[in-house]
Amino acid sequence: MQVLVVKDITKYQQSQEVLPILDNARRQQSRTLLNLATSKTFQTGTLNAVFQEITEAVAQTLLVSRVSVWLYNEARSGIECIDLYNLNTDEHTFGQSLSAMNYPKYFQALAEERCIAVNDVIHDKRTQELFATYLSLFNVMSLLSTPIWVEGRLLGILCYEHCAEVRDWNVDEEYFAGAIADFLSLAIEARERHAAQEALQKSEAQCRAIFERSSVGIGLIDIKAQIVDVNPALCQMLGYSREELFGKCLIDYIFQTKEDLDNYQKLFVDICTDIQQLDKTKYVEVERRLIHKNGNLVWVRLSVSVMPGFDGETELLLVIVKDITECKQTELQLRTSQAAAEAGSRAKSEFLSTMSHELRTPLNAIMGLSQLLQQEIAGSLNEKQKEYISCIYGSGEHLLSLINDILDLSKVEVGKEEICLMPIVVADLCNYVLSSVRDLAIEKQLILTSEIDTSADICIADERRIKQMLLNLLTNAIKFTSTGEVSLTVKKVPKGMIFTISDTGIGIEASQFQFLFEPFKQLDSKLNRQYEGTGLGLALTRKLARLHGGDVTVTSTVGVGSQFTLFLPDQEI
Repeated sequence: MQVLVVKDITKYQQSQEVLPILDNARRQQSRTLLNLATSKTFQTGTLNAVFQEITEAVAQTLLVSRVSVWLYNEARSGIECIDLYNLNTDEHTFGQSLSAMNYPKYFQALAEERCIAVNDVIHDKRTQELFATYLSLFNVMSLLSTPIWVEGRLLGILCYEHCAEVRDWNVDEEYFAGAIADFLSLAIEARERHAAQEALQKSEAQCRAIFERSSVGIGLIDIKAQIVDVNPALCQMLGYSREELFGKCLIDYIFQTKEDLDNYQKLFVDICTDIQQLDKTKYVEVERRLIHKNGNLVWVRLSVSVMPGFDGETELLLVIVKDITECKQTELQLRTSQAAAEAGSRAKSEFLSTMSHELRTPLNAIMGLSQLLQQEIAGSLNEKQKEYISCIYGSGEHLLSLINDILDLSKVEVGKEEICLMPIVVADLCNYVLSSVRDLAIEKQLILTSEIDTSADICIADERRIKQMLLNLLTNAIKFTSTGEVSLTVKKVPKGMIFTISDTGIGIEASQFQFLFEPFKQLDSKLNRQYEGTGLGLALTRKLARLHGGDVTVTSTVGVGSQFTLFLPDQEI
């Protein structure tokens, strides 16, 4: 009896048939990797050219319909397609994007898995959410995604999309996809390194150009104040060449005198210590005189800051040297001019004060004798004599007022005027000044009004001076108003009190405001040449206001009127 053993070798035969196919696929994949490794595009081409060469090569190797490179956006809120190659149409496209918010499971898998191999995108949980809005549009049935990592950062993915039918990805294909992703990582890393090197070289070239061409002196010195490098501008300031200055101590070129209390030998050590104790962005600035090679002295401003090394310790000091010789000369001239101007102003004020007193004495005699004559104590006068005596007295009175203003102004300017602060009832003050000018207003048929804020009851000021200021302002308003009204308004403000005198007069051009408060200055206007005056009233008013800690300001429109505002701050007695 014979025993016949029958064994099913179908699977073995199938595997034997598959082996040549797999071997051929491996050889093809190896050739693709070798071609990409030796490609000139990787060495000289742009990153987009590298992406296009890779997507074409792997699509043709794996016979995948669509191969694409996706990179994360700056906010890492999604990925954007940088290049997509369609094997069927032999076309490259780009621009599509996928949001992490819309596809959380897929993006989570990208971050956690080395390779996402999905045979059936419809039933795989990682890609189900992608199917309706993206994969189904291109009839994608299988998906292979490999992350692109660069220096520990997940930069994007390389995606293989198989269309029309389900595809079982084998291990070799997954390894191949991973190797291609590594190629992309190397390409991106190389481009980033190259870009960084180019940027560094460009920055170094720019810094060197600034160093060499700057009109300001620049020097690099070590913490012992020895010169490491200097630019041409600093060489020119000192009169030495770069070679002559190299290795020398910068302190040796700083001028020293017996009266100079600074210890120049410790100057830069102290500066370095001071800066180390401060924020690294701070700097120390000093003014010194440098000794030129020809013996001349050059005033400079030294700005010294720290240049820390890689370990954070101070290696060099950056010294910026600006020539301020011309500024110093100008400053000296200004000081001399200022001193001369102040001396002249004091002399003028003292002269005016002295002359005012000298003029008052004979003027008082003239006015006193004029009054006696008017009273006819020495005998009767005819009408013509009375007219002359009245004219003499009026002119004397006007001259006395002018002399008083000059005397007051000179006292304020030389600082001899003192104010006596006291509480003043605002209503009484306003009644006094308004009654004093009412006759002038009635004579010109002007309406004279006032409005006092109920909270403006008491102000602290020098009574005589505040009356003088308000009378000056009201008199001016009436003088330059031919028709209409003049008003006085008083308001209490948070930090003081304001008195506003408004009129409907001729107004003042804005270009003339700067001359209003200058002594003896008459505005250059045809409208006010007909009005007499010396220009002392407003000048004195402003000086008295500022003596109180306040000020006088003006707003005006030609042909409409003016507003002068006197501000007096709250004071303590």
